[in-house]
Amino acid sequence: MAMRTRRLFLKLLLLLATLVLVTVNSYVTVTKYKIGNRTYYEKFEQPWFRHMHYDHDPVDADTKEESAFGKHYVPEDDVFIAPDWNAHELKYMGCLNRTCVCGYYRGHVKNGECYLPSGKILKRAVRHELRSMKDADRRQIENAWNAMKTSGLYNRIGRVHKYSGVHSGPAFTLWHREFLKRLEIALRDHMNNPDFGLPFWDSTLDSLLPDPKDSIIFSELFLGEVDDHGYVKNGPYHNWETMEGRAQIFRNFDEDDSGEMLNDARVDWLIQNPDINMILGATMPLTTCSMNHTLDARMLEFSHDYVHFFVNGDMSKSYSSSNDICFVYHHGMIDWIFETWRQNIQSREERETQYPKSDERCFPYWHNAENSMPLLHPLKNKDALSNGYTDFMYEYAPRATCSKERPDCDSPYLFCYIPTNEDQPPTCVSKVRRNGSCHGFDGYPICYWGECVDGKCDETAKKTAKDQFKKFDKNLVPFVM
Repeated sequence: MAMRTRRLFLKLLLLLATLVLVTVNSYVTVTKYKIGNRTYYEKFEQPWFRHMHYDHDPVDADTKEESAFGKHYVPEDDVFIAPDWNAHELKYMGCLNRTCVCGYYRGHVKNGECYLPSGKILKRAVRHELRSMKDADRRQIENAWNAMKTSGLYNRIGRVHKYSGVHSGPAFTLWHREFLKRLEIALRDHMNNPDFGLPFWDSTLDSLLPDPKDSIIFSELFLGEVDDHGYVKNGPYHNWETMEGRAQIFRNFDEDDSGEMLNDARVDWLIQNPDINMILGATMPLTTCSMNHTLDARMLEFSHDYVHFFVNGDMSKSYSSSNDICFVYHHGMIDWIFETWRQNIQSREERETQYPKSDERCFPYWHNAENSMPLLHPLKNKDALSNGYTDFMYEYAPRATCSKERPDCDSPYLFCYIPTNEDQPPTCVSKVRRNGSCHGFDGYPICYWGECVDGKCDETAKKTAKDQFKKFDKNLVPFVM
């Protein structure tokens, strides 16, 4: 209790915080405090966060009923529309192998394989990062999403999350894994080539940018730009009517100071972490919870939250987040982290059996291993531990990498940042959209349109790649104020 009081005191004293990115993987947060008539500066250097994040606190057991413990908030004035699965979907959506789901695609099973009407064998869906896909393949997926949106199917499935999304406990990762798998089954049915899976958004590629909201990912080529009021105004999803009937998706960047992207340091910390609680632990336990783990701000669900808060708008609330395609692509990355952790830390048997002990002081009963997944029946939470997801249903294409010898990220939308610190490897970074901030990256091919002039991507400025690299300064260190 004393520690919580101290943190609250410090937060109340907070007047100003600025951030400086000093190396490829280290942030320095400078916080200004005014106490009485004196001013103090606290400097904190760490690799995990762009903004200061304190470890979280349990919910006081005495305030359980008034707290958010065990609650999934939906506005009181919401007009409920049942998110029902139809009989055809219920027959196939719970499948965990390709022969089971074959009938959904009007195929037939022969010699243990699913043959599609085209004669092709159904394979595992391959999930690619958005910026590493070929343009034609990405457009095919965008067309499929829009067909699902026009027919009402996307909103109907989105309402499954709106009314039953599971959070703040071990079933969070598992429920969303199954939810994405069902979305992917529907998506593949709307594509000419069902070999492509649900793409993912690797926001670590945006984390080093001077202003991540200027990333090419938020251009008309990918997720769309927003107008002055935060409504998506262009791109493949600009005319998406929300589940509540609003004409456009809403994003409210810069509204929440705790919002930020994933970064390599935190992802590496997660996928190599031997503590299952950092991946599947309770994130909103009561003070009476007997589990002995810190509510570390780097835990998977918390790290997931910060990206929601960064995009904000529809993404800021669990009941509305599935309105935004960002939700789908972001959760694809969260599932990548989860599966990579499983492959790194657990044996095949452990992947299907290890689950935090049930304790309703730590998380509500619907997080228990034996409990049915809300609106994702007939599966139970423990069923989503199955190796079948990535054995049979989908796989992940490798994330973008580069090196000094190969300073190419194999994508026109990414560039290779080579740090001056020899201890740090080169890393792929997203390019910036027109008029976006490129401050500190002069000499790098950071702008997708135009060149970096006076800290902005100027579409009217043109230089050849040869001229660009003549000006490259190896001692340059990018920074953000």
